[in-house]
Amino acid sequence: MKKLLFTIGLLLSLMWGCEKANENFMPTTIKFLTGVGYATSDTVLAMGETFKVGIEAENPEVNLTNFIIRIQGEQLETYLDSGMNTPKLRFERILTKGIQNNENWVFIIRDKKGKSAEINLKVTRDTASAFGDVRDFPFVVLGAQNNNQTGSFFSLEKDSTFTLNGGFQNQELIDLCYYYDFIDTDRNTIASPGANIDESVFPGNQGLINWALRRTSRFKNAEISETDFLNVSNDSLLIAVYGQSEGNRKAKNLQPGDIYSFKNDNGKVGLFRVNSLEGTDAGKVNISIKVQE
Repeated sequence: MKKLLFTIGLLLSLMWGCEKANENFMPTTIKFLTGVGYATSDTVLAMGETFKVGIEAENPEVNLTNFIIRIQGEQLETYLDSGMNTPKLRFERILTKGIQNNENWVFIIRDKKGKSAEINLKVTRDTASAFGDVRDFPFVVLGAQNNNQTGSFFSLEKDSTFTLNGGFQNQELIDLCYYYDFIDTDRNTIASPGANIDESVFPGNQGLINWALRRTSRFKNAEISETDFLNVSNDSLLIAVYGQSEGNRKAKNLQPGDIYSFKNDNGKVGLFRVNSLEGTDAGKVNISIKVQE
């Protein structure tokens, strides 16, 4: 019996020792990417001005499970909270200076053991900055995927509508696309090539699945009135309405009178209003757009 108890005690000791040893893993690391074009230290920017951030995080022994970006200022806002299960993370994003005077952007990585590491970047509003100009597109008509007369894709830079074939030839320009989804909760949808659009919507050799560059725009329901929308004269409302948190990749189940805030792949923020909708997968949508110059 004494030998048995001794053996059990020894095994428990070894197990406890192994468990303690396993807890002594390398700490998770996180750092800014450096190089031309990346913001890596505190900076002063105008409202609505964009800056590019690159992040690398890793732990060779314990997988990473969460990546969080928070903006601390007059108000606390979560820009991103993403789950994962990977030993490494590489993240690049064009971000936008908001309307708060001081923003402390905090980048947090957490691992499977619940430990975390973080870095931060302080962005101060340039006191000499003023609100920027806005481009106005009062009537933009986009056709659904089976409309043979009107293109489904739109470029803010060129103020032009493209068919699927034209979009394929100008992938670097496309910000928005329109299609009709037969799922009741989606129906009329404005998205962008980077959204998770079913392959059957825009099929063929030049379908979205074959695009080498699929730019992504993000959307939020804008709780503003038509009068507010029509009276936009600078980008102050555009910046305030979109805020800092990440939007959705689709504006779904659209109805006439809906107003959405969006940010394109270049970090430009804007608003669009649905003027009218016609038909289903062969129909079209008429929208008005206001976007940062």
